[in-house]
Amino acid sequence: MKVDLAGKTALVLGGSRGIGAGIVETLCDAGASVVFTHTGNPRNQERIQELIKKIRQKNGQVRDAAADALNSSAVKSLVESVFKEKGSIDILVCNVGRNLARTPDKISDDEWREFIDINLTSTFYGVREVLKYMEQQGKGKILLIGSSTVFDGGGGAIDYAAAKAALTGIMKYLCRVYLKKGIITNIIHPCVIETDLLKERYNTPEKKEQLAAQIPVGRFGQPRDIAGLTAFLASDWGDYICGQEILADGGRTMFNK
Repeated sequence: MKVDLAGKTALVLGGSRGIGAGIVETLCDAGASVVFTHTGNPRNQERIQELIKKIRQKNGQVRDAAADALNSSAVKSLVESVFKEKGSIDILVCNVGRNLARTPDKISDDEWREFIDINLTSTFYGVREVLKYMEQQGKGKILLIGSSTVFDGGGGAIDYAAAKAALTGIMKYLCRVYLKKGIITNIIHPCVIETDLLKERYNTPEKKEQLAAQIPVGRFGQPRDIAGLTAFLASDWGDYICGQEILADGGRTMFNK
């Protein structure tokens, strides 16, 4: 059994680090030609170039694109350019997101809108622009990266939980309207993935040990755990899996009772 994405083009929105970088590398390893976005912050260029170099050393096809995920015109231009360059967009992964743990009373009106936009509106912009091309092709895979917060309310922020829960509505609408047109949508809900963000929040050995003790499989998740599932769903092996919310959390949500 092999996950084969040769000849397919993937657009990963939010792919420069953590889960996103893992997804970009894994899709390339499976043979896809991948374009991934980032904010364009000069401070991140070294990390981005290292990711690209690593992939190209394995003969992977990849390029980056600086694009503001909340600038609808920029997203539209990016999608148009990718389709013009590649001739198709077979896979869309929506991974733009941000979380900041704090209680509701600490969230201003502007912050609420900001975090809802980052975690939800960015997905809408990407989906809206890609749909026309996937519909024209008569096929496509859309993978939304959610969070286990939709099951247990964790994550530390009400705006993050609300936005990630709303992805379910997007998925259900897409399946209802576009599934018969060959466009398949699913959501992957990660939990406790060892990324820079997790390391910042759990920044002492004691905190990490306490968190790890909550995971029945006995370890933190890695970006590859989410990336492998994404590649599987994006491949022909995932053609019969539609409208599903798949929790990848090492058993923590259901079995850490």
